[in-house]
Order: sequence, then structure tokens, then C-alpha cells
Amino acid sequence: MGAATAAAVTAALIAPVNSATAEPGTARPAGSSVASPGSDHRVVGADYNNGKALPARSGLAKALDRGVQPGAKRAPHDPVVGDTRSWLALDDTTGSIGRKDYVLRGIGDHIQVWVAVDTKFPDGDCRNDLGMTDITDGQVASFITEFDDNIFPKESASFSVPPSLSGTDNLIPGPDGSADYYEVSADQADDIVTLVDNVKDANFYDPSTPDGQTFIAGFFYSTFNQYLDRNIMTIDANDWLHRTGANPPDDSADPAYLACAQSQGYDRGYGAPRPRDYEGTFAHEYQHLLESYVDADESSWVNEGLSDYAQSLVGYVDTTLPPTDPDADSHIGCFQGYLPESYGGAENSLTLWQDQGGPEVLCDYGAAYSFMMYLYSHYGEDFMSALHTQPANGLAGLTKVLKQFHATETAQQTVHDWMTTMALDAAIDKSGRVKGGSKKDFTSSALNSSIKWANPQSYSSPGAPPNGADFVRLGKPGHWLTTKKIDRLRFTGATTLAPTPVEWTVDSTPPDATTEDTNCGAVEDGTGAPALYSGCGENLDRSIVRPVTVPAAGGTLSFQALWDTEELWDYAFVQVSTDGGKTWKSLATEDTTSDHDPGAVSNVVAELPGLTGDSGEWKTETADLSAYAGKKVLLGFRYITDSGVNEGGFWVRDIDVAGTSLPSGSLGGWKTITQVHPVQVPAWTVQLVGITDGKVAWYHDLAIDKSFKGSISGKQLRKVIGPNATTVAALVTMDDPSETVTQYGKYSLTVKAPVVFGNKAGR
Repeated sequence: MGAATAAAVTAALIAPVNSATAEPGTARPAGSSVASPGSDHRVVGADYNNGKALPARSGLAKALDRGVQPGAKRAPHDPVVGDTRSWLALDDTTGSIGRKDYVLRGIGDHIQVWVAVDTKFPDGDCRNDLGMTDITDGQVASFITEFDDNIFPKESASFSVPPSLSGTDNLIPGPDGSADYYEVSADQADDIVTLVDNVKDANFYDPSTPDGQTFIAGFFYSTFNQYLDRNIMTIDANDWLHRTGANPPDDSADPAYLACAQSQGYDRGYGAPRPRDYEGTFAHEYQHLLESYVDADESSWVNEGLSDYAQSLVGYVDTTLPPTDPDADSHIGCFQGYLPESYGGAENSLTLWQDQGGPEVLCDYGAAYSFMMYLYSHYGEDFMSALHTQPANGLAGLTKVLKQFHATETAQQTVHDWMTTMALDAAIDKSGRVKGGSKKDFTSSALNSSIKWANPQSYSSPGAPPNGADFVRLGKPGHWLTTKKIDRLRFTGATTLAPTPVEWTVDSTPPDATTEDTNCGAVEDGTGAPALYSGCGENLDRSIVRPVTVPAAGGTLSFQALWDTEELWDYAFVQVSTDGGKTWKSLATEDTTSDHDPGAVSNVVAELPGLTGDSGEWKTETADLSAYAGKKVLLGFRYITDSGVNEGGFWVRDIDVAGTSLPSGSLGGWKTITQVHPVQVPAWTVQLVGITDGKVAWYHDLAIDKSFKGSISGKQLRKVIGPNATTVAALVTMDDPSETVTQYGKYSLTVKAPVVFGNKAGR
């Protein structure tokens, strides 16, 4: 082999990357128990349970069923400090809500703080002995001041102001049956009702469990607003002593705190100071409340990015700290690869939320947060205000705001520049310039960024993420390549995504009926004939299709169907394609509908009409095929869900196409949509970066031809990213302007070097 042998670094594998799927039968809404080493907050999303109503407990359920009855109303009664009223409370472990009594502890100019009458942990919990849910009047007053004097004015100026809600349009009467129980005058209608409660999550019941290592520090849940017609936020009551204020005490070494944490198997310990922890959570969640009014269906990455940006806007997080600083933000540090490998790294899509699954969601936040700080440093606060209020979502909304501010770069180019900034920002700061690129484009005054190249989470998943990158340093730890050691670099990107395999199954004992108790974890066996079954879970898009010929006289499609879906959110479809699977049209049957919840995900809405809710029994569905008379078409059945609630799914049998029966006891002949028509990769971008001695930065955009191939010689490489570059890396991106791709793209990156440092078959 000798000196002429080529050494290859190849990223050539591909696997579909899906959002994390809840366990069958899980009642708890979607969320992640993951927290960074420096945080113990559980991630719950922009709107708890995606804003979907949870089951109501006992008396609240009856009140919802009864509704607000017309009748005599008293004059609005504005509560005063010391009043006790019944508000709403979440039980995250059972996935339900109910009433709970709270005492009004403080009123500010724009906020009311209501503390639950009972904030204790279960009996026998040592956290009660430490007084960890005791909340003083001084702490309440400080929280109110911080909101009125800092969070509210800054977020009002930079984002928006919520509408005043007086409680007159509430959907639930008071516990006494009165219609106006929650009604207030105009003086209080603009107040944010802040409920301080010891939220019943896994940490509340058992902090020793994996899920119990984190807790829900606070949340915005639009259902609370809708039920009571007030603007409502929830903050946890756990440990205000150490989690509020600028300088909380440090009791982490106190024997009582140490003993309690040890007895409960709580690895993070108790009593450590976390300055402005709850204020920062409130600033983050308050942006979500505001966004729910101006753009309720905004993409997760924009909404979450703006909420993290809000924490810097109000002065709680300094994103200019280097990632090695112990006080550096853990979200951005996760994306940069400086947290333990189990948390993830830079290989992360900006736009596809949770593309690496739930355990690495902190890096999703880090990508979105750093991108927002990049935008802020380049375009200013007015730009961020426009992005917050822009009705178009995701990259489409960013495009509109960039045009509004006369930016010279497209949204896609901005994403590329942000990724390069994350790799080169700190190095450029040291030298003051970048060769081959623009210092303005590849730096941010709001960041101090570098990538931990040795962290395999920067590149290790098969393929490259859409609108993200594999951050690939050439070589391997201990054997990194310099530009002097490279003879040639070649790139080949896939033109199509890997087809999704058939995920439907044959259910040999499908249910005879569905009931209110049917869900993803409770599907009963039946006695009827076998059926094709979609399966169940969250964030599914499962299809089975096959070619059929419609007689010249047309005819009717008929099939037996049973379905149990989240009504107006998840749907089952029967579809036809006349162009080989490129486009699909959903057929109308006796029970299909185009009605949907306003918050339904776009890929569901685009396919309507469909079947939703609970069929109760097997039903015969028919569809007219006269429009396809004499044609050979593709016939398909499809099941699409979002996150949150997982119902039983979709069953089909006894399929007949104008007199021709199709098999429903076997999957033979059935394929997926992407197997008959693979998804085209929109484009590839490969950005080459070089860093000499940790400070001199170089940049080169590798030319990629129409067949998605690119190559550069070692001689040319040394010209464009430095003759002595000691860090040589490629940022490999699969571009997706539409934000519809949910898989990673297959590619190969091959380096020919005069010395052998080992081969990698792929990642």
C-alpha cells in the first residue's frame, strides 16, 4: 500500500431520523426529561401538550360538561392580596388538569402572583423538612418587581403585548357555579395571572427515578387561557430560596441538604444557588404566551429560539462567554459539543426539531438560540421584533423579514453563514480576519463560538441533517490531518433520500370495535378477519400503496375501516396518485372530513379530507373512482399523527377496486410512498474551513455540480484554506428550503492522503 495509498474519511450511511416516539399507552404529554449538567429543568415545549386540552379531573370535568350557564351576574370582583380562589393545576404524571386553591400573594402593575395553598411534597419527603416550597412575601415582591420593571417592558418593546382578558368569555364556571367567578375589571384584565404550584411531575413523586432527576420549572399552556379567559402562566414552587433573585445563598454543602439529596438518590443535589432561574424561565415562557397570539403555529425552532433569546434580552444569559466557561449557556454549549457526549453535539438540524431524538433536544435549543443571537448581532432588535410578529413560519418567515430589512443574503445563505460562524467565530476574534470569506458574515458580537471537533456527536449519525451540518474534522483524534497531508478531497451527495420501509403490519386479531378507552397502549384483540394496521405513536406518516387499474367504466372503491385517532388532529387517508407517486389526492368517503383543529400540523392539513376521531365500529367506506376510469393509478392508505396524544390507529380490510379484491391479510405487493417515488434531495452545501494554530481562520465554499459531486486537489486546498492549517474541517449540509424533509441525506466525503491514518466506512 505504501505512501500512495489513499486514506478515506467517509460519511456514507443513511438512516431515517424521526422524532422521539412515546411508549405505547403513555398518558403523559410529549416532553423530554433531559436537562443539561447545569440545569435540572424538564423541556415541555412552547405550549404545554401542544396546546391540546388534557382530560379534566372530577369536578372540573363536570364544570366543562355543564359550561357557563346564562344568568344574573354580579359586578366584577377584583381580587385583593390575601384572597383565595380556585384556579387550574396540572398533574403531568396522569396527563390531567383539575382545580386547585391559590392565595393571591402580590399584585403588580402587570402581574398577579397566586401561590397554591398546598405546595408540599408527599408526606415523608425530606424536602418538606427543608422548607423547599416555602415562599416568602419578599420573594414574591422581588419577582413582581423583576417582571414589571424588566421582563414586561423589554419584551413588550421587543416582541408584543398580549390582549387584555377579563374572564368574561370563560368556558368554566367557578366552583360555586357562578358564571362570573373569573371576571375582573379593566384594571386587572391586563395582568398576567402567575400560578405558583408544586407541579405534580415525576420529580414531585420520586426524584430518584430517571425522569425524576428533572422537573417542570414552568410552562405556558394555552388551554388554561381558553378555559378561563385570562392570561395565565405557571411557575414551580420548588426551592424559590435558591432559584430567585440575583444572589441566592449557597446551601449545597449544608449537611441537611446533602442528606436529603442522598436519601432520595437525587444526583444533582439540593441547595445550590441558581440566580434568576425562575425569572429566566418566566421570560422564556412569556415569549411563548406572546407568540401564541401573534403567530400560534410558528415553527418550533423559531418559537423556541426567540424564547431563549428573550433570556438574553432581559439580561439573564450572557452568550458571549466561551463554551469552556462554567457559566456559559448550556443550550449553546450542547450544540457546540462541550457537554458530555450523551447530550449531543453540532450535528443537528436547525429547522427539524428533535431530529436527534428527545435525549439531544438541548442541542436543538442551542442551535435555535445561537441562530437568533446571530440574527440579533447582524440586524438588531427591530429585526427580532419583526421575526416575532411575522405570520409566515420558519424559513419562509425569515425570508420575508430579511427582505423587509433589505438584507443581501437569502435565508438559506444566512443559515450557512451561521454554521460557519459557530465554527470560526472565536478563531476570527483572535486574528481579526478570515481569509476567503467575510469577517462580517462569519462572526457575531453576541457569541464567542467554537466547535469541539473531537466530540463524535458533531458528525456521527448516518448522513447529514437538513438545514444543519455534519461538522467533520478531517482525520481522527490523535491523527488529525493538516492541509499538508491532503492530496485530494472528494464529495458525493445522494440525489434522493433513502426510501422509508413499510411500517404497517398485518393484525391477525384486530379489534371488533373501538371505545373511549382505546389508545396506543390499549388495543384489544378481536375475533374478525385479519386487517392491515398502521400502528400507532406520535409524529407518524405511514403509508402503504400499490398500483391498481380502474375499469374503463369507472366504478367504486370500497373497504372496511376501523379507526381510533385524536379527533381533528390525527387522520387516516385513502389516496390516489396519477403521476407515479409524485402527488397524491385524498378521496372523500362517507366519514371523511376536511374540518381540523386550527393548530393541526401542516402535513395533516395538506392531505385532507380524512378520517378522524373514533369510528366506534367497523364501517364500510366507499369512494367514487369515475375520475380515474381506464387509468392505472396508485392507491394508498396513510396514517399521519402529531405529537402528544397517541390513539389506537387505523385498520383496513376487505379492499375492493371496482370488483377487484386487494389483499388485506398480507403486505405482499404493498410499498411506501417513498419506495415508489423517492424524495429528491434539494441541494448540498459543503463549506471547508481551516484554522492555523487556533487563530488564523480560512474559508472556502466547495463547488458542487448538478450531480452533487465536488472535488478539490491538495494543492488548491492549501491555497484556499491555508498551507499550514492545523484544523481542517468540512461542514456538510443538506439544504431544505421547504422544511419538509424529515430524514438525513446520504453522502460520502473522501480524503486522499499520503499517509494512512485509518478508514471510516461511514457514520
